[in-house]
Amino acid sequence: MRIGLRKKLVLLIALMSYLLTALDNSLVLTSLTKIQADLHLSQVSLSWIQDAYGLAFGSFILLSGRLGDMYGRKLMMEIALGLFAISSLVTAISTAAAMTIASRFVQGMGAAILAPTSLALLVDYFTEPMLSKAIAWYSSIAGLGMSIGLILGGILTSYLNWRVGFYLNAAVALGLFILSVKTLEQKQAVQTDSRIDILGSLASVIGSGLLVYAVNGARQMVPFMIAALVILAGLFVIEKRVDNPVLPLKLIANRGRLLADLSRAFLVAAAMGFYFFDSEFLQEVLHYSPLLTGLAYLPMTITLFVVAILVPRMVEKLDNQAVLLSGSVAIMLAFVWAVFVDGNNYLTILLVPELLLGVGQGLALAPQTNLAINGVKPQESGAASGILNMFHQLGGVLGIAVMVQMGIKLGNGQNFAGQFHLAMIAGLVIAVLLVLMSILIYFNREGRK
Repeated sequence: MRIGLRKKLVLLIALMSYLLTALDNSLVLTSLTKIQADLHLSQVSLSWIQDAYGLAFGSFILLSGRLGDMYGRKLMMEIALGLFAISSLVTAISTAAAMTIASRFVQGMGAAILAPTSLALLVDYFTEPMLSKAIAWYSSIAGLGMSIGLILGGILTSYLNWRVGFYLNAAVALGLFILSVKTLEQKQAVQTDSRIDILGSLASVIGSGLLVYAVNGARQMVPFMIAALVILAGLFVIEKRVDNPVLPLKLIANRGRLLADLSRAFLVAAAMGFYFFDSEFLQEVLHYSPLLTGLAYLPMTITLFVVAILVPRMVEKLDNQAVLLSGSVAIMLAFVWAVFVDGNNYLTILLVPELLLGVGQGLALAPQTNLAINGVKPQESGAASGILNMFHQLGGVLGIAVMVQMGIKLGNGQNFAGQFHLAMIAGLVIAVLLVLMSILIYFNREGRK
């Protein structure tokens, strides 16, 4: 199916914007040691270089999706790209911990707008069959961005400087900003009621933020977790009583969409936890350099990309549910291999799980996205995108937290290989839950293609 130049540019803007959000976090992973040495950071400050981005991303994403419905995709995309470009530049030139952490927080805010807005753009500009292809490419960006970021971060850290990655982020975001100004149409907002749900917005930002902080930064996890759950419960009460909710409850009252959102959380939890420990295993046990660590993800990256291209055709022949279940089983098998196969080299213990994860993510991500926005009205597509991305973000945070608790905390005193094994057991449990969720989705007839 041929599409015009404007739509090609819209597709480029949407995919590259979403790539920035996925790329930025992984870009930092292989640079943390150099950042710490360069800025003379304490371990606590260094952890907040990573946590500040995730905290802002998780806090603002639900509100950001709704704002796109209310004020238009063009405006929100330009605000997001502007924030991302400026904060990336400030991070690149930062000289102190406070400056770096603050700029990373603003980056997270920009990413929180970019993620749901880019998906909503695709829904606004494309129809079937092109929409299915665009969503498949969009969905694969999450996995691709993570692995590409590790490769790029390893190259930059090894041969240039950690700051170069943030300069590149700023340049790409600026280019996309200019392209957005010239390409995107100033369409009327799809949500005609522009009144902001202030109480709901505050509850969503504070509740989501506390939840992310509880599992990804707080020394005392339980009090923050309780506070987060109380506030999020209050959010549901608020949203039942307002005319223009930031979280339209009917979007998650639909069983098919809710199951798709939950399955995304389990998928990303398993994948992000594996990435975290895989990267550490390569460097701590196999003594790979940052560059070799990044290159070790190349087979998975290629596999994910190739499979994602085939998914729209597979969905046409089968359906979203069947393809999702196949991908979930592949992810579970990746952890089965990591748990039960012994080895002391990359080819034996890591390559097969990486390839299976590439296949699994390539198969599963697009069907999850399709099911999560299936049947959503245009005036609520931003909110639905925000909900999906919220589950995506929180899933990643929770997955790493659970596997770190299992691997490092319970495996205290063991060498890293032993901690890796315990973490993979936790990952296998998460992957089994993903398969069970996918089975429920498969037998759920509501919204089935």
